[in-house]
Amino acid sequence: MRSRTCRERFTNSAMTKMIGVVLKSLWRMVRLALWLIGIMLRFTFGLAWQQTFGRSNVYVRRDWDDRGVGRVRWADLNDPRWDTVSGGALVENLLPLLHAYVWCDKVRGKIGHSCAHGPGPHNIKVCMLRDDNSRRIWRRLLKSVGPDRRFQNL
Repeated sequence: MRSRTCRERFTNSAMTKMIGVVLKSLWRMVRLALWLIGIMLRFTFGLAWQQTFGRSNVYVRRDWDDRGVGRVRWADLNDPRWDTVSGGALVENLLPLLHAYVWCDKVRGKIGHSCAHGPGPHNIKVCMLRDDNSRRIWRRLLKSVGPDRRFQNL
């Protein structure tokens, strides 16, 4: 009788260990699945939230040939439009380019504005180029101002 109880103990002990291993494995798989779902949600919905709430960065210049490039948030851009006159020096361009207005204290980076003509912040006109911005931002800009008009009058 004694050997039978030892065998039962051994069987119960092995069964308990096996159940523990299976439960640990299941718990780890559930944690991994939740982690992966969290990563996917951050990438998919995170990008959508950034676009929706204007956290996307738009790269701007004071004029199309200005070396200084600044960065502003999408939400800080006002009145985007096609225009042939640049901000600052009011230089006339041959082709219409995308321009918008932004407060000078919202621009991160070095663009051609110094606040020398009075206390800031100033509402300045900036130029946005396709080469400076991502395709996603450029498509959003075109959607907000209308189709590309650069080669319309040529």
